[in-house]
Amino acid sequence: MKKLDFYFSKKAADNESQNVLSNSPSKDVNEPCTSFSQDVTAKKITLFDPPYPDISSLTNDELSKHETKVNLLQQKWEPNSYGNYSFPSRVMKNGVKRKVQNVWFKEHQWLRYSVSEDSLYCAPCVLFGRNDSIKEKTFIRPVTDWTNISGYFKRHERSDSSHFRFVEMADNFLRVIRNEKPSISDTLTSSRDLQIGKNRHIMKRIIETLILCGRQNIAVRGHTEERNEATDTSTKEQVSLCLRFLEHTDNGLEVREEFVGFLHAHSIRGQALATLLLDTIDEYEIDGDKMRAQGYDGEANMSGKHQGVQAHVKERFPEASYVHCKSHCLNLAIVHSCKDASVRTIMSTVQDIAFSFDYSAKKMDAFYNELDADILTKEELDGRRKLRTLCETRWTSRADSLYTFRVAFPVIVSALEHLRQDGDDKAGQFLAAISRFEFIIGLVTTEHILQSIVHLTTYLQSKSCDLVEAVRECKLIIDQLSDERNDDSVWDALFDKAVTMADTIEVLPSMPRRIGRHVNRANHPADTPSQYWKRALYCPFLDYFIAELTGRLLDNSDRFQGQNLIPARLEWLTAECIDKLYETYRHDLTDNQGTFNSEVQRWQRRWSSPDVIEKPKSLKASLSVTNKELYPSIFAIFAILVTMPVTTSTTERSFSSLRRLKTYLRSTMVQDRLSSLALIHVHREMDIDTEEF
Repeated sequence: MKKLDFYFSKKAADNESQNVLSNSPSKDVNEPCTSFSQDVTAKKITLFDPPYPDISSLTNDELSKHETKVNLLQQKWEPNSYGNYSFPSRVMKNGVKRKVQNVWFKEHQWLRYSVSEDSLYCAPCVLFGRNDSIKEKTFIRPVTDWTNISGYFKRHERSDSSHFRFVEMADNFLRVIRNEKPSISDTLTSSRDLQIGKNRHIMKRIIETLILCGRQNIAVRGHTEERNEATDTSTKEQVSLCLRFLEHTDNGLEVREEFVGFLHAHSIRGQALATLLLDTIDEYEIDGDKMRAQGYDGEANMSGKHQGVQAHVKERFPEASYVHCKSHCLNLAIVHSCKDASVRTIMSTVQDIAFSFDYSAKKMDAFYNELDADILTKEELDGRRKLRTLCETRWTSRADSLYTFRVAFPVIVSALEHLRQDGDDKAGQFLAAISRFEFIIGLVTTEHILQSIVHLTTYLQSKSCDLVEAVRECKLIIDQLSDERNDDSVWDALFDKAVTMADTIEVLPSMPRRIGRHVNRANHPADTPSQYWKRALYCPFLDYFIAELTGRLLDNSDRFQGQNLIPARLEWLTAECIDKLYETYRHDLTDNQGTFNSEVQRWQRRWSSPDVIEKPKSLKASLSVTNKELYPSIFAIFAILVTMPVTTSTTERSFSSLRRLKTYLRSTMVQDRLSSLALIHVHREMDIDTEEF
């Protein structure tokens, strides 16, 4: 409330106002009373003004200020509160004298009075609707016609008027000022944060779904069918790239062998594959100068000495020596060992019968029925419910297939007899083939010999396998098989097992009739069936198998001599061996030969001390106890040996995942997506931070 400078009686003020109004011309409802304003201003009529600013005297800039809005909206004015304030009277167009009534301000809280104009305004509409393109401008422009004021009020407050929208805006404005409601900028910011949070939540769920589908090999299809002309998966050559390396962890040095991705090979020639490999190494920024070995299978385009991949890679990285996959070597040893006619016949018969049961529902039902009736066989099979077919490429897995066939032999015979009685001629042929003692003794012998390398096969497929340990285990198997060959009790036990199996189907031990000359089978002299099958089957098969293992798995390369630095094998470390080690590893050693010899002597003295309780026997254990600062050369040799590839099992496993990835639903995927999905699937145990992504 503003108090003017001079005071005079209320009656005198009324008289002065009436004189001014009676001498002033009549005015339009929206025309300001300028003469009245000038007279009042000139005479400085002193009275209690409304507590809010005179709305008619404010500019647009002043009306846009927060302080002005707050004063106009919050300050209420009731004229009766100031001694029954008397408004000036004016003669209207109809000749009747009228003036503002106090009750109007009580009934319409939005009403504001302009002293200078003797006019009325709507504060919310003036503040928030003066620039709005609305037809109803009453009370936005000044109202001075009191004869039709009730009509103005009704028209302004009718339901389709914009007045209530501006009143709501005014109310929201005051709530924001009083911190009862966030401002528009805060609301927009909050809304944006909420939208970001919602989008991130949706994106997170999408990413998690894609990761799950990638790990579980579930194809992701859109809502429309894409018809692309693309090459089928069977016509694309894929190359799998894996790395074997040492990693520093909290638990020390760890050997890691990881799948990196698939590469599309446009040609399978050695030069083209080598170029693809080297370009990928450069693309991934792998330091090829630190490559010390490269491992492939025995195909000519990979292992060729002149045009193979390994030869072209060695031209650029001379220290990357070639290692033939030991699993492939073991597989080849078995393949060549099984060239004996009897063994080939056994393998072929087992495969045919397994396929027959596997792909016929009728035969499978017969097998299940007989198996459920034979409790002892069912327990010995240990949960197996089907015959295992022989893998065409992984011959090492055939031991398990032969074991299953041998254990389930009585069930197979019973099932084939039941099928033959139902008119299945093929079942009768199978039954005749396995009801011979030649088949039974061959099955028992072959299964026993192949079982000796099952654990070695499993070990070779592990990522933690090292070359030294693999060769050592292979040598133990060779020694064990050699001892069994010279131990008659081993063969006697095998023959007795075959006789027991034959007795269950009423087949007697027998041997082929010996004639003077025979070119299609062995014609060994023997007095008993046991002697014959030992000389014709067991000993030749075992000798060939031992020779193949020795020639293919026992590595005698100079780099492999580093195993003699293992503390438990130091007795094999001769002066000649030390010289070979230095010459082989000199590119990775920082010391000269004299310093290297001194380091090896200290190493030998350390482990020959009586204080040593237990010496490390493996390459990994030796590396973990080698101090890099004290024995840098020995540490380097151990590090190179432990990272040399033993097998290509990791790449073989990646190809297994490729078959599951490149399905009919994914036949048109591009190379990057294929490789990325393979990485998610192969490394599915790795956690992916979706928030960081």
